Amino acid sequence: MPSTLRACIDDVVATTTTVTRSVERLIETYRSGELPTTPILSSDDDVLAYAVYRMPATYAVIRAALERLHTAVPELQPRSLADFGAGTGAAAWAAMDVWPAVESVTLLEQSAAAIELGSRIMASSNTAVLRGAAWRSWRLPSMKSDAELDAVSADIAIAAYVLGELTEPQQAALLAALVRSAPAVVLVEPGTPAGYARIIRARDALIGSGFTIAAPCPHELACPMLERGDWCHFAERLERSRAHRIAKASELSYEDEKYSYVAATRVPAGRPAARVLRHPQLRKGLVSLELCTSSGEAEQVRIAKSKGELYKDARDVRWGDGWPPD
Repeated sequence: MPSTLRACIDDVVATTTTVTRSVERLIETYRSGELPTTPILSSDDDVLAYAVYRMPATYAVIRAALERLHTAVPELQPRSLADFGAGTGAAAWAAMDVWPAVESVTLLEQSAAAIELGSRIMASSNTAVLRGAAWRSWRLPSMKSDAELDAVSADIAIAAYVLGELTEPQQAALLAALVRSAPAVVLVEPGTPAGYARIIRARDALIGSGFTIAAPCPHELACPMLERGDWCHFAERLERSRAHRIAKASELSYEDEKYSYVAATRVPAGRPAARVLRHPQLRKGLVSLELCTSSGEAEQVRIAKSKGELYKDARDVRWGDGWPPD
């Protein structure tokens, strides 16, 4: 995470003593898996808790997803970004890291408290684009007409951890908004069976709308994980700041955020031959990789030390990377 973003988050939570209690409420809400009947970020305390508890992890996984999109479609150099359900703005920070040439950022969020805090955090950024980001009050059910859907236009559209707060008809409406607003779309959900199921539905909708899947899938066939009752997800390890550890009442200096995602574009993508589906298993002189291949199959390959450079590559590859290295 950029030191500027970490410092901004720490600054805004340093003056409150209610963050830990609010974090506990948010953790319970997110882990319940139930569809919320009221906005999750409904108060200033909720938003402060979100900034310290969820913003670092959200930033980490969105950045990873955008990096993989950038690898698949290096010619994609977006100048504008739209984030649907922006929270406190983590996706914009991540996008600016991957594409420093982004010139305009539009952040759509229903919580007035999240908009206010996200604006305060970005005001301390050393990037003029983030300081000048356009925040818009937005709630999906209000976007009923084509004119309202067409009002948002960008080179890339992102929706992270939003689908799980919507009914299936609302999820379809959000996907329609994303598809109409940008030629590149990225969706992120928790790395749970339910989050994966939402991503699979979104993936099918994107393919049906003429998009090419750029990541993580090396194909556009049926997901092989479905056939064996498993789910496709990945993980990013992030360091916890002191404020983060205090808010979560944890002594660990890091946490692993598991997530599912899909990135798609309207232009061809340079997909890898396979994607690493789990942490590589290292044994003496042998690396085992579980892969999703371009043929639509999930398979395990073993690379022995006798394979020379390929073995060295296998020892360095990470969960979620393409295989073999280009």
